[in-house]
Amino acid sequence: MAVVYAGWHEQLERPVALKVLAEHLAGDREFRSRFLREARIAARLQHPSLVRVFDITQLDGRPAIVMELLPGGTLAGGRLSVEEAAQIAEGLAYAHDRGVVHRDLKPANLLRAADGTVKLGDFGIASAAEETLVTQAGTVLGTLRYLSPEQAAGQVAGPPADVYSLAVVLGELLGQQPTPVRALLDRCLAHDPRERPTAAELAAALRDDAAQPATHVLPRRPRPRLPGRPRLAPTLLLIGAAAAAAAALGIAAASGGGSKHAPVQPVPRSADPAHQARDLAAWLRRHSR
Repeated sequence: MAVVYAGWHEQLERPVALKVLAEHLAGDREFRSRFLREARIAARLQHPSLVRVFDITQLDGRPAIVMELLPGGTLAGGRLSVEEAAQIAEGLAYAHDRGVVHRDLKPANLLRAADGTVKLGDFGIASAAEETLVTQAGTVLGTLRYLSPEQAAGQVAGPPADVYSLAVVLGELLGQQPTPVRALLDRCLAHDPRERPTAAELAAALRDDAAQPATHVLPRRPRPRLPGRPRLAPTLLLIGAAAAAAAALGIAAASGGGSKHAPVQPVPRSADPAHQARDLAAWLRRHSR
């Protein structure tokens, strides 16, 4: 839809990004209208977690948006902290409070500033609730992987659709998540939009989790293995654990205070895991009470 250049703003005396409508779309009235509408929407939004728009101009007769330059690149394939996720949710809540729905949340639309701050940009197909939609009802806009169920069905996307998409994005970028965060994201992925928290509620919950001590999110350390001890295959480990439990049952049955039952014989041993499993199943059927 557009080409983005790095540039220098002579009046502001600062580096900027210049987003110019693609040449092959400049003559398309619908695309030109959508592009200018993006510029007007983005220019109204002033929040630390949203890409800042400075000006709307033209380059060689094509509309262009002048915005802050974010040299850190996108978060496609990157990582977010819980604190950064809360900041993005706060920026989204700010936009929702002003009637703006992004409609295309994805890692490629999250960018890092020079100071490391993560910002949400590209309201290219955003819709303002108080304005008439450019696209006809039933048109699906957005990136398939991050679409909410209502967007995928071609319905008009409201703020809950952004919350759903952001939850998918955070599921990718947060890495290993503590249980409270996973439960929170699951709520955001509810099929019914009415069951999802708002972006403001999501931000507050993420803030609360980020403020908790980090000890509950530390990964479990693997137990050291004794030198020279062979590493067993998973199937053998399972069989060994089950056989140990079966042996314990056998001991209990054999020594159970005056029991008249004959002593329980141990499970036959076999080098073949499948054969050992069959022997164990037969042993359990024979000696279970």
